[in-house]
Amino acid sequence: MGDQPQNDCEARTRENLPQVILDLQDTLTSLERRRKPVLAAIHGACIGGGIDLICCADMRYCTADASFSIKEIDIGMTADVGTLQRLPKLIGEGMVREPAYTGRKFDAAEALQMKLVNRVSESREALQAVCANLRHPLPPSRRCRSGEWRK
Repeated sequence: MGDQPQNDCEARTRENLPQVILDLQDTLTSLERRRKPVLAAIHGACIGGGIDLICCADMRYCTADASFSIKEIDIGMTADVGTLQRLPKLIGEGMVREPAYTGRKFDAAEALQMKLVNRVSESREALQAVCANLRHPLPPSRRCRSGEWRK
């Protein structure tokens, strides 16, 4: 997106917008196509595109101070890069509608309750430890050199 030539014609810019959106969607979809699990570690605010990104992850973990919001509605946009397609599969249609229609911010406890995140950690360091333990859940004797699991 950053290397695309700037177009002085507003009509051409609007004409190209659907292709730009498809490119953004494909970028996020590439995370879903990964053969290995993708973990999302969230601390602080996860807003708009951040929600799009974490919806592509296989597992999501956050700190207790994390907050979430689908803010596109506040600037008159549709969350069209993947939130409205992926989030209902994670938390259900009814749970998606309120934050999508209102832009309401919700905290880590609510994200855990609605099953958007798998676990909430008290600090950033604890979150990093949780994710590191998930990266290598088996003892070294059960792992191959490449990090893959042995049977």
